[in-house]
Amino acid sequence: MGPQHARPEREKHSAEPTDRGVLEIGVGRRRPVPLLFVSLGPRTYVVPSQDRARWFLAALASGACRVRWPGGRPIDCRASLVGEPAEAERALQGLRVKYGEPAWRRYFATASHVIALEPLARGAPATEVDLVRAEFDATAPRYDRALSSEPFERYLKDRALAEIVRWVDGFDPLLEIGPGTGFHTLPLLRAGHRVTGVDISPRMLEVVHDHALRAGVADRLTVREGRLGDLDAAMPDSPVAAFSAAVSAFGAFNLEPVGAPVVRSLARLVRPSGRLVFTSLNRPGWAPMAWELLLRRPRSAGLRLRTRVPAGGLRYPLALYLRSPTEWDRLLAPSFRRIGLAPVSVLAPPFESPAANRFLGPRGRERARRLDERLSVGRGLWPAAEWLVLAYERRQDGRSPRSV
Repeated sequence: MGPQHARPEREKHSAEPTDRGVLEIGVGRRRPVPLLFVSLGPRTYVVPSQDRARWFLAALASGACRVRWPGGRPIDCRASLVGEPAEAERALQGLRVKYGEPAWRRYFATASHVIALEPLARGAPATEVDLVRAEFDATAPRYDRALSSEPFERYLKDRALAEIVRWVDGFDPLLEIGPGTGFHTLPLLRAGHRVTGVDISPRMLEVVHDHALRAGVADRLTVREGRLGDLDAAMPDSPVAAFSAAVSAFGAFNLEPVGAPVVRSLARLVRPSGRLVFTSLNRPGWAPMAWELLLRRPRSAGLRLRTRVPAGGLRYPLALYLRSPTEWDRLLAPSFRRIGLAPVSVLAPPFESPAANRFLGPRGRERARRLDERLSVGRGLWPAAEWLVLAYERRQDGRSPRSV
């Protein structure tokens, strides 16, 4: 789950509604937004210029929108995220042909999401699970390339990887929840671990399996489609205490309202004295709150005090669930006890924010990263951090977690 671009006030590729190559899309009471589009068969496709565009988040959350094609009347449509790579590529190429090479390069060449519109009497609302699956299916083909262009996100992932590797050294086999495209999976496999990866996105599982094949370590990888909130369904044939440790980084533990059923599943799968190691968005995280205020985003700063943050409320296009270490301790007890806590980033500057980039400049960003790495070694600075790595040990008594 990587950082996203700051919310734009207006689509970059908006044009005047009189342009015959533009449709208008509206969600709820929001003002209609003019967009470039392409129609291929029964579906029409549009592309958000940024992942926090308000119309984009609102359309996905409701599953419905009002669309007016050039010269036509507004009609109700279903809006859905395209998860099939071939379909998304056809839509992007259709836009390339329709609007020409300069427009395609400017607006669509680096697009990470494609939205399909289909006329319907009323769109069906999407569940949070549907949105999470669609989001990661859609980004799977381009995730690694996007990550390589985000040095700060790479920095966060490298720091988390070092902590995870340290805590699971000597533990095998491993259950990885939300492996994504395998940024943390491949190093674990290369280190000799056997890994079972459970991910909500079948597209992500295809990518991580392909990576493992190319690396020559696929014989130690098993993949299962499923999610943290329904581990028992994803692992119906796994015996009690099947895994020496469970790990998860940047995603699963912040994308679902983790409750007692999830903890019971983890307690069933992880053997006594085994490990549970995961990253979590800290609540509130004083450094990112300060950055939000510095960048004149007081609403985003206030949202960090909440347990549930709505889609687009921070820098991410999905709803998020934030917890402090103490809250995690209460939730995971009495099946797990905390044995480690480390900040992934203490300064947590939003490097993908245009305002922050202008404020810091290239040298400033590099200095901030170096300073952040030194500060993150100090375990006592975790209250300032945006991301934390938490390590727990499975208790010996095997008691079930209480309801929370």
